[in-house]
Amino acid sequence: MSYTHELTILSDSRLRVAPSKKIGDGSTQENVVESVVCRAKCTDDETGEVASTDPWVAIDLTDLTAEDFVAFDDLTGLPARAKTQLEAWGEEQKAGLESQLAARAVASKEQAAPWVA
Repeated sequence: MSYTHELTILSDSRLRVAPSKKIGDGSTQENVVESVVCRAKCTDDETGEVASTDPWVAIDLTDLTAEDFVAFDDLTGLPARAKTQLEAWGEEQKAGLESQLAARAVASKEQAAPWVA
């Protein structure tokens, strides 16, 4: 089987921002982006069947320092370190989504009785 994978990071519309949060260096910052909704989608290239997941994905702030922190209102896009983490999350989803599609292919399916017109 072959699959097509898509990752959509909804950073333009689905951000969870903490009013105040301690980051990696122990400093407390205001309006910290702590998670983003990401949609991982897998399509079976033969059948067109789709499996997907779209949770809030937490951004790891343990390596973030006050020096690297960009104030929320000054952001022009999702920081590269966050985008890299979210892309890694997307990679981690691929095998599970493929397994879901493979399981569906051999699962029992509901059907109408042939004797009912």
